Amino acid sequence: MKKLLAMKSLKRTSAIFQAAVIALAALLPAVLLSDTAYGDQLGARYIDMSASQASEGSGRDGGDAFGQNVTYTVSFDVTSAHTNLEGIVIHFCTDSPIVGDACTDASTNGFDLATPTLTANTLGGATDVDPSGWTVGGDNTDYIIISDATGLAAGVGDTVAFDIDGITNPTSVGSFYARITTFTVDTNATAYTGVATSPGTFIDEGGIALSVANELTVTARVQEVLEFCVGTEDDSADTGSGGLGNNGAQNGSPTNREASDDCSDVAGTALSLGVVDSSSIQRTSDSDIGQSGVAGDGNDGVAMIRTNASSGAVMYYKAEQASGVPLGGEGALRIAGVNDCDTDSEVDNACFNSAGGDVANPSQSTITLGTELFGVTLTNQDESAGGNTTDALSCNAEYNGAGSCDATEPTEYAWDPTGAFDVLASSSGPIDDEMVNLEFAATASPTTPTGLYTVTANFVATATF
Repeated sequence: MKKLLAMKSLKRTSAIFQAAVIALAALLPAVLLSDTAYGDQLGARYIDMSASQASEGSGRDGGDAFGQNVTYTVSFDVTSAHTNLEGIVIHFCTDSPIVGDACTDASTNGFDLATPTLTANTLGGATDVDPSGWTVGGDNTDYIIISDATGLAAGVGDTVAFDIDGITNPTSVGSFYARITTFTVDTNATAYTGVATSPGTFIDEGGIALSVANELTVTARVQEVLEFCVGTEDDSADTGSGGLGNNGAQNGSPTNREASDDCSDVAGTALSLGVVDSSSIQRTSDSDIGQSGVAGDGNDGVAMIRTNASSGAVMYYKAEQASGVPLGGEGALRIAGVNDCDTDSEVDNACFNSAGGDVANPSQSTITLGTELFGVTLTNQDESAGGNTTDALSCNAEYNGAGSCDATEPTEYAWDPTGAFDVLASSSGPIDDEMVNLEFAATASPTTPTGLYTVTANFVATATF
């Protein structure tokens, strides 16, 4: 019985001793078996990537290859109070943002710091502290060390921000991580050799998660466009005070006519000068009854053009050549079937003399009352139908009878009867439904033979893309 009591007493004493040891151990400070001194978490930390796509070898639009030459903007707030900030280490890992944990270097997934360049931050703000200009070190692959023995006076709450240029993103899409540690002694930072489990004696630290992702490429096709139409004003569908105007009665002021919105409003193939005699100059825009007692139809021709050609477009015309006319004048205003158009100086044959002379690419000339002449000019340039270009169409000087291609009554005309293409107007870039009037005019001499005179012109536009 005494033995049993002794054993119970011994067990009780042992239990009390063990409890005392446990309680004492709880009161003792922990002993770290590491050279790492852990600090506070960096506040408001992030890394902004100028491009988030995975890296590959191909370039885009003639520029940098995908995911290469990327700028990382690093920013964090200082947490611990200290005198100076003399060093910063950033280590990029594929598997963990925790400082002191093992790290699989991000270079195993194609990440590369290359030869990093530190530049001023792009964040702005009065409290930002910029460590650019510090010494840059590291392994140029997975981690970067920036240090300065003088240090940076960054207090608690100050924002430290800087850019790292020339980085290559990881090859595969997904997350990767950066670990940031800050140092008050520059040599503690420069002593870092990339062993992630031994980050050294730092003051603050923080992890950041980053990610690279696929891009979406959206493709759209804009096709080449050239719309060109020639017709007569009276076939325009819309009417109003805008758009093209005619030149009014002879020697009168301009009046408003129909407006064309686009080529669907332009049609018609015939124009009339009415009765042409030596006592007046008849124009296709004239709607009055002159001394002859017979008026024209009061309509000019209209040409409209639209193109997205980067180098613009050119508008041409050529006179259709009559067959069976051996003596010249095949493209003159003439009586059909008569072949006595031998010279342009004659005023008693069946062909009107052409303004500028019966030559290719004639210069414009004045139509003088009673001196037989026929020609065309451009007036009433109007860009209001499209509205995306303004005066992009330039009237050729040979066919700009008013000198400004506007509604002013023209005085100069030209006509090329040779069948060669002659430029009426052109542009150096895109044109959005710009229009001009084609005004024809003629006067007869006292000896111009009677008859029905006609001429047909072909119009062509070409665009350079």
